[in-house]
Amino acid sequence: MNERESIQAFLEGQAIAPLQNAARKGDDFTKAGLVPFLRGEKYRFYVMKPVSRHASLSAAEFQLCKGTRMYLDSAGNWQDMRGGESAEIKETLAATALREGIEELGLKLANIGRLFDVGPYDFSSASSGKPKRMWMFAAEVIAAEDFLPSIEVAFTTAGREWLSLSEFSVAGRPDHHYILRDIQDKLEKA
Repeated sequence: MNERESIQAFLEGQAIAPLQNAARKGDDFTKAGLVPFLRGEKYRFYVMKPVSRHASLSAAEFQLCKGTRMYLDSAGNWQDMRGGESAEIKETLAATALREGIEELGLKLANIGRLFDVGPYDFSSASSGKPKRMWMFAAEVIAAEDFLPSIEVAFTTAGREWLSLSEFSVAGRPDHHYILRDIQDKLEKA
């Protein structure tokens, strides 16, 4: 079973708990993200640090895992959505989030105890500064250490780490601070 099939099988057997109040209007989103977390005295979140792609940018900070949704083109190839595609077959937002979690964080589907839909968020492009939107999911994991080894994670990931909200506020990407704070607030009320 390939990664796409594994994700689909996982989603068919997993109820996604909604944590947002707004009506779901996510079909026009091209970005989706996922943050694994552990409950405890403090919530801890598994975040990633990307490899800097532009020499003009400062060193990358920790950020939430996110990526571009894909669609199946007429030739049978999966392509990134850039907006406006009218393909019949598109990844669901949850499938995009899980795929990115596997690729960027080394998430194992078997390590997910519960998956939450936390809704839409605004952020800024790191390269252009333009405003963007993404749909986020949170995955409560069973074991903090049960992730793929670094060698099996995308070459675009420079590092992965468990951080509390206060630690992320210091070491994390500023436009992601409010997102993580809101996600923690929603999880605490769930």
